[in-house]
Amino acid sequence: MDKPSSSTSMSQLPIMTRADAESIGFATFNHVPTLPVDIPDGGFTISAKTSEGLRVTFYFGPYHTGGPPRFIDIQYRDSAMTVPGGDGSPVPVFDMLTIAEKGIHRYDSRKADTSEKPSIAVVLLETPETRGE
Repeated sequence: MDKPSSSTSMSQLPIMTRADAESIGFATFNHVPTLPVDIPDGGFTISAKTSEGLRVTFYFGPYHTGGPPRFIDIQYRDSAMTVPGGDGSPVPVFDMLTIAEKGIHRYDSRKADTSEKPSIAVVLLETPETRGE
């Protein structure tokens, strides 16, 4: 197998405690083990699978070739629901909700018709600097 080029190499550390991950500069969520990963510049996908075989992908995308990631496309791959994609082929859609201040759900797709459910959730990786503030 070819060694990845420096533009696609990534650093994955071992699974560690929340405290250990925080001590080396990674964000954590809840009090559970953490798998820290340094994402390289350019496009990069992390693919995850649960013990039940349910799959989700996280694509870290740049705004320009070879640039730093500026958004994350999240797709749940094993939903029973599909809609026609841009090319007419079936695309899985899924339910999701967002949680805002005081635990309020501003968006909850469980209430939407199948054709209005998301096929990709996008998180924008913005900072005051990248927004031009």
